[in-house]
Parts: sequence; structure tokens; C-alpha cells
Amino acid sequence: MSKLSAWPRRYLWQAPRGWVLKLTRNSDARMREVVRGKSVCIVGNAKSLLTTDYGAEIDAHDVIIRLNKGFVTTPAAQGTRTDMVGLTPELTEAETAEKFQPRYFLMLIPKMRHYRFYGRDNVRNTLFYRFRDWLDDRNHIGRRPSSGFMAISWMVRLGTAKSITLYGFDFGATPTYYNPEGYKTPHNYDREREIVLGWEKEGRIRIVRSA
Repeated sequence: MSKLSAWPRRYLWQAPRGWVLKLTRNSDARMREVVRGKSVCIVGNAKSLLTTDYGAEIDAHDVIIRLNKGFVTTPAAQGTRTDMVGLTPELTEAETAEKFQPRYFLMLIPKMRHYRFYGRDNVRNTLFYRFRDWLDDRNHIGRRPSSGFMAISWMVRLGTAKSITLYGFDFGATPTYYNPEGYKTPHNYDREREIVLGWEKEGRIRIVRSA
């Protein structure tokens, strides 16, 4: 389908439908209860993670969040389970469900034309990141936030998890393991690192480093 022919569906159907879903359900309230009192693990996609043996440690958490195309390729390093996955428009609904088999889908980005889930259960189990929080993240960073940053920011802001632990986050020191060589990131990892390290210093999160 060409970009021109896809335009009406994306902007006149998918985007309005996505915004209606986003604005008519209280995703924060649902997320707050899902993670209340739980140990939460957010697994980033830094290539450096793949050389570790953190898999069993990751799987020991109550809630495991993965991101984008962060499929498990090395279970000994990444663990095996996925409870939530941050969505990417590069994957179809069927691909996302099959490769991750999560309990919840997280629509973190604000471009609702990219929300192309239609299965009743999958739509019911999609949680949407509030636009005002995305905007706040962007204003603090000075550039649009990465999916990893938004997942961390969401957990920190809600404040109901027993613990928040990060694996596979090195803020650009090594590339995202599935990106092609020479990929140019649109994100400001230096600024994201500064903010996340501030949360670590405050004791709000724990970062397990790969090296």
C-alpha cells in the first residue's frame, strides 16, 4: 500500500480510534494496580546485555517489561518471560503477540495512527501512556523520549511498585542489538542517562550494569 493510499486509513480511522481508546480508559489506574507491591524489571535492548548471565535473575521478578523489537534471543542473558511489551509500529499485532506472548501491551508513543491492534483481548489489555507525561518527558530531555525512558518514567511516577530494576540499559555505550550497523538514534541518550542516574541516586530505581 502506498503512503498516499494509506493516508485516509491512518489519519481518518486509526488515529481517531486510537485517541478515543487512549482518552476513555484510565491506563494509569490499571497500571498502578498491576504493579502495586510487585518487583518490576525493565529490560533494555543494549547489545552489552547479551554477554551476561542475568536471565534467571530477570525471570525472578514479578513483572517483566520488554520494549520494541527486544525479542529474547539469548535466554541466559535476557530471561524468557514477558509480562508487558512496549509497542513498535515495525511489528504487526500478530507478530507482537506471537513473539512476546505478553499479558499487557504498552502504547508508549503518542502517534496513535500507529496503533493497529484490533483483537478484542489485545485491545482490552493495551495500556496507553498519557500524552501529558510524554510531553513532560520530552521537555525534560529536549528531544522525544525513547521507549525505555518512558517505561522507566511511568513506573517511577506511579510509585506503587515494590522495586524497579533495569537491565540492558547502557544509554548508547553499545548499540541496540537489533539495529543495523550505522543506525542513527533520534534520542538524546546522554540526557536520558543523566535523569535516570538521578532516580538511581534517589533510590527510586536500581540499575544492574552489564559491564
